[in-house]
Amino acid sequence: MDKMVVRSSIEQLREIQQDIGGKPILHFGSLAGWPHTVARVSRHLGVAAENVVHVYKDVLDLDRKLPYDKSVFQKADPFHGKVLSTLRFLRDIPRHYCLAHYHSTNLLHREYHFLLEGPYLKRHRVPMVLSLGGGDARIDGQASRMNPYYHKKPSFWHDLRIKLRWWSWSRSVAVCASDPEMAIIASDYFEDVQIFRQPVEMHRFAFNPPSPAKEVPLLLHVPTSPQFKGTKYIVRAVENLKNKGLKFDFRMVRQLTQEQFFELLSSCDVYIDELRCGTHGMTAVEAMAMGKPTISYIRENLLDRYPSDLPLVNANPDTIEQTLELLILDAQLRHQIGVASRAYVERYHDADVVLEGLAKIYVGLLRKTL
Repeated sequence: MDKMVVRSSIEQLREIQQDIGGKPILHFGSLAGWPHTVARVSRHLGVAAENVVHVYKDVLDLDRKLPYDKSVFQKADPFHGKVLSTLRFLRDIPRHYCLAHYHSTNLLHREYHFLLEGPYLKRHRVPMVLSLGGGDARIDGQASRMNPYYHKKPSFWHDLRIKLRWWSWSRSVAVCASDPEMAIIASDYFEDVQIFRQPVEMHRFAFNPPSPAKEVPLLLHVPTSPQFKGTKYIVRAVENLKNKGLKFDFRMVRQLTQEQFFELLSSCDVYIDELRCGTHGMTAVEAMAMGKPTISYIRENLLDRYPSDLPLVNANPDTIEQTLELLILDAQLRHQIGVASRAYVERYHDADVVLEGLAKIYVGLLRKTL
């Protein structure tokens, strides 16, 4: 008897797309650049996909020039033109796309997704998936109770708005696929919650771990939001260590494009990501992908939700000085953590691995529409 051939989820997804006329998957949003990564890698694997944003806009005062495929409107368009373009795009989604994957945002107002956008796409049999980045859906009161280093004071009205946002999405979105922190919140609103890990294309990140023979390491900190990242604690720790006579270089910059950041990241020996959030983001994954020992604070009640071999160096405002001192003085340790970091990203964050997991979700949803 011939052995049964087990097809990958990617292969099954390609077959379904062929059966429905090649309609692509819509990846909507620009969250840390990963929606474009997902769409680009999907196309490389033979899965039709497109990354669309409202209009190009980075967070705060940054301009990292994150890539995307197309925008719904342009910055220079008049207000009424932006509204019309948005409504036309929504109208045409069922005709042009087979599934909508929202990355931290949706086309119309997030709190009111349940009024028009969600029911419209659901009625036209367009399945929806949601992935979050953190700040867009974090309930500050809950985060403050679980994390003594959390940077924001809870606000009743802010948290009410975020809860409405979650409720609104859950009325029509079938699956929430997000990181361990957001998955906890999602479980209060969604029946189907999956873990989604930030994807990276490994070929874009040259493996360059710290040399075990380097005596004066370069520490790098690139904060998108200094308050959120705990920058003042990092700077204070660096000053204290220099006063102790430790030999190291420290560089902190903000205004970089994504490519400039990758170039600088490749030259450092330790990357200091953040100390207050309680979970790691995209930047930490990119640093680990290059083989850099990466410092980020993971709150204690989240640790068991990550793979047991997570090589992040866990530090908070109270421990950052001791942590940096250890890494500065031990070049062999820096090298070992860097090697383990690259291996970890290859196992869990390689875009091909992430896409196989997403394809399984998509196949399950699309089969229900056939």
